Amino acid sequence: MARLKLDSVNECARRGYNLRITCSGCGRAIEANAVLLTQELGRRGESMALEKLEERAKCRECGHRGATVMPCEVNF
Repeated sequence: MARLKLDSVNECARRGYNLRITCSGCGRAIEANAVLLTQELGRRGESMALEKLEERAKCRECGHRGATVMPCEVNF
């Protein structure tokens, strides 16, 4: 079985995955819809690379900037 290289928000959306974003400060985790996030980042003209998203992500709970972003299966 081949491994998928999911290194951008767009690629995750195309493959049917959401994103689990975990704050590096407090550990709070959310599940973000990759399709909606792709649309928003595209509208803003920002990079869709997961690496860049990890640097820019800001926690709504503690205000810490920096997170771990990884693909996760869609939960209905």
